[in-house]
Amino acid sequence: MEHAHDAAGHNARGVLESNFPAPLINMIWFRRIFYSLAVLAMIQIAYYYPQMPAVLASHFDGLGAPNDWSNRNGFFGLYGLILLMLLGIFTFIPRWSEKRANFGRRLPHSDYWLAPERIEQTRKFLRRQMMIMGVVHLVLAIFAVQLVILANFDQQPRLHSSIGWALALYFAILIAWLVHHFLHFRKP
Repeated sequence: MEHAHDAAGHNARGVLESNFPAPLINMIWFRRIFYSLAVLAMIQIAYYYPQMPAVLASHFDGLGAPNDWSNRNGFFGLYGLILLMLLGIFTFIPRWSEKRANFGRRLPHSDYWLAPERIEQTRKFLRRQMMIMGVVHLVLAIFAVQLVILANFDQQPRLHSSIGWALALYFAILIAWLVHHFLHFRKP
């Protein structure tokens, strides 16, 4: 039975409905967030590069005291290279791997999950999982570099202790992501 919608896609109760399945919408939003974060990281580099000293604290011990230094070009160059690697890993590698003949053969119960009636669903799940991890990695990279940048505005640089909480959150998300991944592919 066809339901009436207004021009904006709202149903009779005023709820916005979409013709796209929910996982596809989630994937679209994860991609938008991922690429927005990549742009934010580039803005971060362009904005802070000229403000940083020629030599800056780039590595810190567990208490936040600097224990290694880098020149500005080396620090931001390495950060840019890490960003490019993250973009490649989380955007191009999933597409490339789907085209390989042995795609998904290492998945638990791969015969079931790669059956013709489920392979597209499996691909979408893996793409979404990779995009989620891409977002998590970019957030961590941007946050960590921002803390290093802020530390270098002080006469005696000191990394803020929130990096510890950020790393703890990162590992908690990583563990949850892995659990979700393996539970998804458990024996049917």
